[in-house]
This record gives sequence, structure tokens and C-alpha cells, in this order.
Amino acid sequence: MMKRRFSAWILASVLGLTAFSAHAGTIDLKDFAFNVDGTFSAAAVPAGVDVSAFNMTTGLGIITATITGTGDHFFGGWFDHEIDQAINTPFNETGAAHGVLVAGQSWEIDEPGFGSSNNGSAGVPYFGDIYWNIENSYSPSYPGEVFLDDQVFYDWVDDQILTPPDDVSMAMGWEFTLADTEQMLIELVLSDTAPLSGFYLSQSDDTSPDQIFFSGSLIRSSIPAPEPSALLLFGAGLLGLGSIRRRKHTA
Repeated sequence: MMKRRFSAWILASVLGLTAFSAHAGTIDLKDFAFNVDGTFSAAAVPAGVDVSAFNMTTGLGIITATITGTGDHFFGGWFDHEIDQAINTPFNETGAAHGVLVAGQSWEIDEPGFGSSNNGSAGVPYFGDIYWNIENSYSPSYPGEVFLDDQVFYDWVDDQILTPPDDVSMAMGWEFTLADTEQMLIELVLSDTAPLSGFYLSQSDDTSPDQIFFSGSLIRSSIPAPEPSALLLFGAGLLGLGSIRRRKHTA
């Protein structure tokens, strides 16, 4: 059963976050997570994921990962950004999906799981399930299952929706299968400029011109063959081991 996340951070947000008033007019990354083949990394970058072109403060930039291994795979990223939170709290934001999904792609836009001050369409308090959905996709408890629901503000636990604005977080993921000679290069792009094409998610603030756009792509390729120099070194090493053994036998 889904565990819902609670935090005193909501109270701080409602009270205005006066301690951060000097940072008005900004985009901030409050939290993030990755899921690679069911291994969930909360607020941490897993091995093989490159964030050197990603700004951990603003949450804008490019993230890449290369996945190998024969069989089925899943890669997903979740990001909880805030737009101008210091001047208007995080509860006045909306999200939307644009374009057409590619095969195996899934997404979700939802309240990040701490809970909303509003009731949903079922008349009960709304708690976003996006965090649980990204955490448990392809997990050992649910092998091969992806729970991202391709919806904006939908809570499957109480079968209800929430009418925005509210607090927004975004997730995107892909399922794919690799042969033993293949690899998949994944690129996530989080930007304040909308992509010119393809599928993407957007997050906006009803009192700010700033927006966040989340897109991604996959490139399948063959695993590169070892460099000739590496093969030569390997061969030279084997020859060296052979000569050492021969000397030992003749000594």
C-alpha cells in the first residue's frame, strides 16, 4: 500500500518562507530522484548517471545515462521544482503535457506527495502519488511494472483528481529492451525554454513569467568494440604471463 509523505515544510511554505525572501523570482530544485531498473535513488545520483551539465540548485540543465545489459530495462527521473516560492508559496503552480509519447515512454505531473490543503474530486484530502509511483516502478515488489499514470493531478489510491493550481512535481520514464550488443543513451533536458518538437512536460506559476520544461530522448546504438590499442595491450599482457611461466618451469 502506498505510503504518503508528510513534512513540516508545508507549514513553512504557507507561512510565507520569509527567511528566503531575498531569493524572489527564482527557479529552485527542492528534491529529485532516479529509478534505474527498479533501484531507487532518493536525492542522490546513481552510478552511471552524469549530472555534470546539470545545475543542482536551479534544477536546469542536461542529465545523461548509458544503460547496458541484455533484457528489459526502465529508467525514470522525478523532479520537484519551485517557481518564485519565496514570494507566493509553491501552491499556485500548474502543469501540462505536450506532444505525443514515443513507445515505452510514460510520465506524470502531481503534487509531490506531502499533501495538499485542498480536497480532491472525491471530497477527501488530496495526496499526490507520483513519488510512490516512481519509487516502485520495476521494483522487486513489482517487477516489470511502471506506475507513472500519464495524468496531471490524479491520485489512484482515492480515485480522485485535483484541480490546479497546487504544488507541482514532474516525472518521466521509459521501458525498453536491449540485446547483448546494444546500449541505450538517455538524455533528460530541464530548461526554461520550450523544446521545438517532441513530447515534453511543462510547469508554470500563475503569477510569474517563468516556466520549466522537461523533455527527454533515447538513442539506441551498438556497444563499441574495444580499441585496437587496448586489444594489443591485453595480448601483450598474456604473452608476458606466458613467458614468466616458461622461465619458472626452466629454472
